[in-house]
Amino acid sequence: MRSLFLLLLNTIAASAIPDRNCRGVYFDNKYYDIQILKEGINKIHQLVLNNNDNTIYFTFGQIGVVPYRSLGYYNLDTRQAGLIGGIRNASGVAVDQNKNKVYVGGIDGVYALNRDRQPERYPIYDSIHKLFFREVLYYINVRNEAFIFDNGVINPMMELQNEKVEDIIVDDDDNVFFLQNDTLFRIKLGTRAINIHEGYPIDVMAVDPYYRAFFGTKNGVYIYNKYKFALDRVSRIRDLRALAFTKNMDPIYAVIDILIKLNPNPNKCIEYRY
Repeated sequence: MRSLFLLLLNTIAASAIPDRNCRGVYFDNKYYDIQILKEGINKIHQLVLNNNDNTIYFTFGQIGVVPYRSLGYYNLDTRQAGLIGGIRNASGVAVDQNKNKVYVGGIDGVYALNRDRQPERYPIYDSIHKLFFREVLYYINVRNEAFIFDNGVINPMMELQNEKVEDIIVDDDDNVFFLQNDTLFRIKLGTRAINIHEGYPIDVMAVDPYYRAFFGTKNGVYIYNKYKFALDRVSRIRDLRALAFTKNMDPIYAVIDILIKLNPNPNKCIEYRY
């Protein structure tokens, strides 16, 4: 009941849009209905959607379990949910959509899930904090160091050597976005000139299927505008714990302890841009 009450408050804030004739949650120039997928997920750490089988994979905190993080999944088609064992303190998760491969990082290194959702060990012997995939696998260890794993070879990220990194994504224009103390920084792959985006304390970062970069903050969700080198707000949904997108660009996110999918309803409102 507490979660539903908090969700209602968050939904009201998200729906506070300029056009009074519109109803629903506004996100990136569309209006959506809320679908609650699952409740009671404690402290979601990272979340991805494998578009090949329409399954959400997420790492989260299990109360009373040591090491405390575990890997869960939820299938959007069957609504089947479950846990995947064999990975101690599962923290990072990423997906290679082209090869239909889900990577999971834990205290003992990196694994890939086979067709039966069983983890198979990769030759990365490090304690993992976060993962991200775009053409190669990026990982951040518990010492906040950034590495690249490509064709069985591990290399430090040249662009981020001597930088402490809490999270990382790479967009369609080879911009690397990374966090330090919730502050957003940006650097081009192959360069060393770091830019800062001040005034946007970041809760979560994600990319859509086209690798556009999105950022969740206390004031809403923003997208990176590569023409203005700035962030543009696309929704007033706030306080997200994780964010992902379906292949149709519909957002999936976690807020409080609830996993939510936004379903488009074009009949609710004419398009309104702001």
